[in-house]
Amino acid sequence: MLCVLSAFADDLLPSCQSPEIGRYSDIRLRRRVHCAAVFSDFKIEMSTDRLLASRRLDVALALVTQGDYAAAAEVAQAAIAADARWDEAHFTLGDIYERAGEAENAIEAYRQYLILDPIDRMGGEVRLTLLGAAAMRDRLPPDYVRALFDDYAPRFEISLRDRLSYRGPELLFEAVREQLDAIAGPIEVLDLGCGTGLVAEVFGGAVDMIDGIDLSPRMINRAQAKGLYRTLIAGDITAMPDALGTGYGLVVAADVLNYLGDLAPALRAAHARMKPGGLMVFSLEHGDVFPYDLGPGQRFRHHERAMDEWLRECGFAVLSDTYGTLRQEKGNPVEGRIMVVRAIDGLDLLAGDVAQLREQDLPVAQTIH
Repeated sequence: MLCVLSAFADDLLPSCQSPEIGRYSDIRLRRRVHCAAVFSDFKIEMSTDRLLASRRLDVALALVTQGDYAAAAEVAQAAIAADARWDEAHFTLGDIYERAGEAENAIEAYRQYLILDPIDRMGGEVRLTLLGAAAMRDRLPPDYVRALFDDYAPRFEISLRDRLSYRGPELLFEAVREQLDAIAGPIEVLDLGCGTGLVAEVFGGAVDMIDGIDLSPRMINRAQAKGLYRTLIAGDITAMPDALGTGYGLVVAADVLNYLGDLAPALRAAHARMKPGGLMVFSLEHGDVFPYDLGPGQRFRHHERAMDEWLRECGFAVLSDTYGTLRQEKGNPVEGRIMVVRAIDGLDLLAGDVAQLREQDLPVAQTIH
């Protein structure tokens, strides 16, 4: 596919201002990356219908930036008329309808998109979930997250650091810094969702070695270029490959658990890689719905009681639980939970269960009816 971006549309479309999933300007950038990836296909066969549809979709995107959703929807429909099998055009139409408050039309457009792209690289199912038209899953689709951050990698740090004042790694380091001396032996760190290596930049001077894992190969490439990691792996933090080691004294998860709903698989996987008594520090966004809900920014928010249950179930004891400002979003601070937990073995976990039961024992004189 060859994308023909008109100068008019390109001048009007804003650059991405946020790491939030689903930002509309990411559509334009994803198109450019995808175009480059499949350019060889164009040499074999390129429909003039797709060229026409692409031009029309550029105009629709430009109209969105002007707030003329009715006209944008009309032009997006014209793009689909030129090439009805172009999945991206259907997704874009759904987004336009959603912005215009036309939920039913948006739902229909997203469903059509999913028929054409069942892998869901643009996150149509997530949009349907937020519109109440699909059941909430226990995580965002991995293919969607991978594609999103592959596209986002070149501008990731500029967006987070310069535009959003992102401070996640610094907050995590301050939360765990005073406890690093208690870790026996060389401090080996596992950085979950390492991205471009921001955690290594902050933690590197205080630890001995850092390994990283991230779902996005292009993020991994950016981290690799910094030379701060011993090992970097493209993979899933809920099912980590054998290429990563075991016996880590510290696991760091900065702004990554927000893309998972059920945190038990990730916590179990982390525990399995840690030495007994090892520490884990991570950030979360708090939610009022048990066990979790999906926020409008397409990031999961986790209930406090659910976190307590998952941590206990997966073999962790809470050492500290504080709040801090992770970043700015639309000029407003985004508060997050910063938790430090310790990996405990089975005997310690059993002892804790017994102590908890004793605390819950009823007085002898009390009778339950």
